[in-house]
Amino acid sequence: MIDNENCLRVHLDHVVHPGLRLTVEFGLKPEIGVLFGASGAGKSTILRLLTGLNRPDRGSIRLFSTDLFDSARSIDVRLRDRRIGLIFQDDLLFPHLNVAKNITFGIAGWTRTKMMERLGEVVELCGVNHLLDRDPSTLSGGERQRVGLARALAPRPRLLLCDEPVGALDLAARFSLLDRIKRVQRAESIPLLYVTHSTDEAMTLGDRLLLLAEGRIVADGLPLDVLSSRESTGSIKLRNLFEAVIESNDPDDLETTLRLVRGPRLIIPRRSGRVGDPVRLSIDADEIVLARGPVGELSARNLVEGTVERVVTHGHQAEVLVRTDRLVWGIGVVKSAVDSLGLIEGTEVRMIIKSRSCRVIDEEST
Repeated sequence: MIDNENCLRVHLDHVVHPGLRLTVEFGLKPEIGVLFGASGAGKSTILRLLTGLNRPDRGSIRLFSTDLFDSARSIDVRLRDRRIGLIFQDDLLFPHLNVAKNITFGIAGWTRTKMMERLGEVVELCGVNHLLDRDPSTLSGGERQRVGLARALAPRPRLLLCDEPVGALDLAARFSLLDRIKRVQRAESIPLLYVTHSTDEAMTLGDRLLLLAEGRIVADGLPLDVLSSRESTGSIKLRNLFEAVIESNDPDDLETTLRLVRGPRLIIPRRSGRVGDPVRLSIDADEIVLARGPVGELSARNLVEGTVERVVTHGHQAEVLVRTDRLVWGIGVVKSAVDSLGLIEGTEVRMIIKSRSCRVIDEEST
């Protein structure tokens, strides 16, 4: 059984290019750590340094009781001996092998009994037991990524690294894979480091969030704490990003109704599209109003009921996490509103959301 001490301990000093030097230090327990930051911050480079695909200029990497890299002692364990599982946006499946042979590729040297036992474990865990005889070319994007996850797990890695694995998937497959990754980490009880620049993925998946900026980890803690921290101010705007589908879109109406995936309906200003089309919705955290008790007539078009999961205060400001069905929303309020409304874990609230506060991302400058 793995204890709660840091299983992974990292100290790195590495020049990526003349404009970026990584100087990072962090540890990771058997949990999901999200490495978060803007594109070009060095997130994927850190993963490559951990695996041995690139060699750090200086530093050390220790996984459990094994030193994988130590520049001072000239230790540099080969990639294949590090026992690290990798999942990328591109699944990199072998096209000439079926699903079963792709998954067992890394354990081909095991006895057949042990290999088949492990195959049965990972295909059940990753939800691909019905795909074993299929060729990769016949799989959907989500199926390919789940097979890639199973292949990474088969050799019993001591660390799992995920580099934006849902980036190329449609909305249904994206949520499915995120749920599967969380289930895998809990079942295998190993540290998992997940790279993303998406706030919704960070909030959905992460036990911890490591905020990377200018080559350094400037904040480390619970995702909501970090995203609402002073260190993120100016570089991150806390907002809710949701997948949705168009539910109704009457051409004679000035409004469009969306159904959030795993969540409620929302009315937004009229946009083009057909019923069933997927969209991605953005709602800034400070544009949602919270209320308790009965609410009278409103000009706002959306009134959504939920339950407070957590409140984080910092100075005169606060962030409130509210759950509706299977979605969690972040709402920015002033500290006095938390006190006057009596917002604590378990409080039933109503979120008041103007339709014009709901913006479809492909209509924004990004």
